[in-house]
Amino acid sequence: MPRLSVQQLFEDRRERLGLAWAAGASGSHRELTNEMLSRPGLGLIGHLNLIHPLIVQVLGASELEYIERMSEGAATEMFDRLAGGDTLCIVVGDGLPVPPALERAATRAAVPLLTARETSQQVINVLRPYLQGELGEVTSLHGVFLDVLEIGVLITGESSIGKSELALELISRGHGLVADDVVELQQIGPETVQGRCPPMLRDFLEVRGLGVLNIRSIFGETAVRPRKALRLIVHLEFPANGGYEERERLSTRSGTRRVLGVEIPTVTLTVAPGRNLAVLVEAAVRNHILITRGIDSTRDFISRQAAAMRSGGEGDAEPRD
Repeated sequence: MPRLSVQQLFEDRRERLGLAWAAGASGSHRELTNEMLSRPGLGLIGHLNLIHPLIVQVLGASELEYIERMSEGAATEMFDRLAGGDTLCIVVGDGLPVPPALERAATRAAVPLLTARETSQQVINVLRPYLQGELGEVTSLHGVFLDVLEIGVLITGESSIGKSELALELISRGHGLVADDVVELQQIGPETVQGRCPPMLRDFLEVRGLGVLNIRSIFGETAVRPRKALRLIVHLEFPANGGYEERERLSTRSGTRRVLGVEIPTVTLTVAPGRNLAVLVEAAVRNHILITRGIDSTRDFISRQAAAMRSGGEGDAEPRD
């Protein structure tokens, strides 16, 4: 299960936000986990909120000015409530000094209290995607993950069907490799799954007959990508019964596959002699881009054909003498 300690958060974003410890360093081992994201009524990060608890509470100039207008007893009670419950970390932004009462409350509860040089809104804008990326659910799939025309494409299929050879041809055509064999997938947003390569396999592609190739060394830095959002799955399959089965010409073998709760479009291509799979994958990606823009070529052609049939065949060519 993905988890992130407050100490790791501090180290990863210290320079970006100008973070510094103010109190509660004894609680630096506290961890944010993926389970917390699914708990009802518990938010991830935001400005001070005591009604709907947040894992990371952020205080800026407006919140501190509001608290300063309270009586000393009311402010102390609020800080005690803030440091208790589900709060794992408190960040005071805008480069403001920490109120002594808040510092004492954080020390008593061993809740990490940090200060940030950046504004409170900037702290939220930076930490929210960072936390979602670190705590998102992770899974692994078998296949080759590529960047084709700026679209993350996962090529799947049976062993020895030719996934790596297809990937090598696509790379030689200017596309990029993300991962071969094992692809780590992580949900980084409600409708976004991001794929990356395990460190052990980074830059390598195994091709039968050639062994393991270092794609970065052979094709250069631009031939590899550190990560990419998964947008399309291309599944390769052998012809049924060993022969190329004739199919309905206007039908498409497409659908969706659920990955970490996100529906990913899929296209199935049959592997057969004479088929240029690299060109077909590129065409599938281009067609996917058009579909996302509301342009479906097959649907448009069927509509045009139906209109021609209703009009009595007006689209037919005139017979020659």
